[in-house]
Amino acid sequence: MIKLQGATKREFHFPAEPGIAIRFFSDFQRIAIFLPHITVATVYTPNALRMHYRSVEMGAYTINLFADVQSVIDSENGIIHILPLKGKTPVPSEATLNTSSCYGDFASKAIFMDAGDESFIEYHLKLGAQLPRPRGLRMMPGRVVNRIAKSISEGRVREIADGFMVNALAAFPHWLAEQQANQQVQT
Repeated sequence: MIKLQGATKREFHFPAEPGIAIRFFSDFQRIAIFLPHITVATVYTPNALRMHYRSVEMGAYTINLFADVQSVIDSENGIIHILPLKGKTPVPSEATLNTSSCYGDFASKAIFMDAGDESFIEYHLKLGAQLPRPRGLRMMPGRVVNRIAKSISEGRVREIADGFMVNALAAFPHWLAEQQANQQVQT
């Protein structure tokens, strides 16, 4: 087995007060597309999804990780949690010559703090799994494979968090314009 595990914390300013920022980030199905390397595999409800992490490592090995998660919004405390969703059938683990697939863990927490006309967001992200070893890596010692996997997974988690921030900031002006246009139509 290959231990895939990474976690990171990022902080950034978001150009809206916390109430508006939480509304923007509370549509889990819409914001999930902001995560690089991750797609939505199944929508159970608007706030419960099966996510699919996919990456090609060392130019030859495809890693597929599936996780069932739900969004839990704590508006009173300004926190959005992405937590494991219980009761779903896990994806079976399998490995081929150059592919490894399994069910794993994905979690995040965003804390929204008032910073005047904007929000200061503290964002935590965690990804992990026990992957079956692709047959192409079976001759390599386990500790070497796990050291490489640790380095790669930590880097990928940082890429996901950084990409999420960039993509969310880029999408916000369009979302805000839509919200304002919808309000004008309703009045």
